Amino acid sequence: MLDALTSGFSTPTSENRLQYFRILIGVACFVKFALALLHRGWFRLERGGYTHYALKHRMGEEQADLISTTYRPVVAIRLLASVAVICGVEPKISALLVLCGLFYELIYEYRYNTIYMALMVACLLPAGNLGTGFSFSDRISSTNAWAQFLAVLITLDLYWNGVWLKVRSPHFMSGLLLAQYVHGAEEVKDRLPYKEFFYPRPVLKALDDSPAGIKKWRFAAQATIVLEAVIPIALFVPQARPWAISIGLLLHTGFALLKPRGIIGFSIATLASYILFVP
Repeated sequence: MLDALTSGFSTPTSENRLQYFRILIGVACFVKFALALLHRGWFRLERGGYTHYALKHRMGEEQADLISTTYRPVVAIRLLASVAVICGVEPKISALLVLCGLFYELIYEYRYNTIYMALMVACLLPAGNLGTGFSFSDRISSTNAWAQFLAVLITLDLYWNGVWLKVRSPHFMSGLLLAQYVHGAEEVKDRLPYKEFFYPRPVLKALDDSPAGIKKWRFAAQATIVLEAVIPIALFVPQARPWAISIGLLLHTGFALLKPRGIIGFSIATLASYILFVP
């Protein structure tokens, strides 16, 4: 990071780092888009549905109808574009289409993980060599240095901004937030038309909403903060990098189990960024 800044982003890097990342971020977006279409997701913005109702009251009926009309073409195009990003077919044009699809989603569902994924896809646009298909360059050059720097910076911000928000939240720091979230999800799971949460029974038994269980949740919450603060730093250190990658993989697997499955694409995108911490 410091070398890139002091050299005006002319620091030599392995061009294939960003090319591998292009494939992985494409996979992350494909997973996100595919999961969004499960269980009648194709009909999500139909007139008479809740999302259309919420849009109508927030933006007016005319704009809500316009968004509902364009919804299906957009979700189809962005899904195909994510496949094109993976396959390296006109990668910058495909990435731009995926980016537009992510921004479109923010109109009716504003989520931080969607913003992060949009920013990571946007990092592909200033790259000099994204590769074509599944062929990778073995050159060392500064062609992708600026794009790689941006992606690493965004991931650093993701982790450390998350740490800042969690530390400032007494509700999270106490462990009560996690305990209430899991307890609430477990209470309503049988009312959902599909299985959204995957909480192993031993975890529910050990980490319940009792005072003893909340103490364990408090430890889990504070351990998460420490890990999120340390992982980005450890990724820069060659000796600590294998440990950082392993812990990050376990941490994001936990996130994917704890939260709705729509978070899986975000976890893949975050883990994909790890390869960019190496020049």
